[in-house]
Amino acid sequence: MKLTQLDIHDFRSIRHLKLDFRDELGRPHNRVLLVGPNASGKTTVLDAIAACLGPPLELPALRPDFRLGPQRVVRRGAVRAKVTCTLLFDEDEIRAVKDIVRVSNLRWTVPDERVVTVEWQYPYKDKDKEYDSGFTSFLPKPAWTLLKGRSLVARNLHIPSVGFPWFRRVGGVFTFDQQRTGMGKVIPRDVWQLVGTPEKGVDEDNRYTTDPKTILLALAVRSAVASISPDAPDYFELLRDAYAQVCAPHRIVGPVNDEVGNLDVLFSDGQCDYRYDGLSSGEQMVLLFLLRFVSEHIHRSIVLIDEIELHQHPLWQRKLVNMLPAMGEGNQFILTTHSSYLRDLAPKESTMSLGELGDSAQ
Repeated sequence: MKLTQLDIHDFRSIRHLKLDFRDELGRPHNRVLLVGPNASGKTTVLDAIAACLGPPLELPALRPDFRLGPQRVVRRGAVRAKVTCTLLFDEDEIRAVKDIVRVSNLRWTVPDERVVTVEWQYPYKDKDKEYDSGFTSFLPKPAWTLLKGRSLVARNLHIPSVGFPWFRRVGGVFTFDQQRTGMGKVIPRDVWQLVGTPEKGVDEDNRYTTDPKTILLALAVRSAVASISPDAPDYFELLRDAYAQVCAPHRIVGPVNDEVGNLDVLFSDGQCDYRYDGLSSGEQMVLLFLLRFVSEHIHRSIVLIDEIELHQHPLWQRKLVNMLPAMGEGNQFILTTHSSYLRDLAPKESTMSLGELGDSAQ
């Protein structure tokens, strides 16, 4: 699933904005850079995409700081906000949705049309009902089923024929805000017993945690035990490789026991070793992004990243942006930045200006 066109009306500060994410041959760009100064509407564009596509996907696509409400969403002086997204599905993803619908014993009609238009209006009510999250319509009408694949896979992981590799077949929308929040994971019981219980960010009853260190340790423990299924990727090794590519000479060494016997994560800068609490702000940002990416099995998805350059040296900015196409399979990245360095680095055909940065670059 990739975004080809976006049309925004009266959404927050935007009166009307239309963006085309296709190249001159009509193919969607796999990486798009939205460039502009502060208050130019970059984050608003990402919010509009998430507000339009999040509800039908049944995914928490909105960033935590964004709240629905007429005064927060609708441009002053307007009655209603409207966002229209045109999506392109590939044939493999359509087949995958049909497969998971069949396995789920649902009698849904999954269309073969690859081009789907999703229109979201907020606020919205008719004579019978008020729609708290806005009203979403689809063209063609049955195309709403194409946006349900990932949520159906998540619900049916208990079925023997459905497993985590199915997430490689269907996509969603994932938002990375400026704090890189939104991460959460249920830790398997056997791993949980080894990792232990952190002091905060954890629901002990169902072993759900939002603590990045705990999630990182869980991946490290699973990597070290021999019980991992042969068809399951080693996410810790994937994370280590990606981290080393961006942050070299810094790297993740692996799990280690601290002075009182609790598990910690050891890092190295090539000369000295340090623990998780010794990470710099730049390292934390890279780690939070990579950790969420691998733990949430992000493939065939629209990935929204706000200000990707935050806390990064220009060299790390370049490495991170250049590494994105290798992150997951079939993803589309829509990034915002006010870095003139990244603007000049990116291909012009996939760079969209939302305002001047105030320098002399053309």
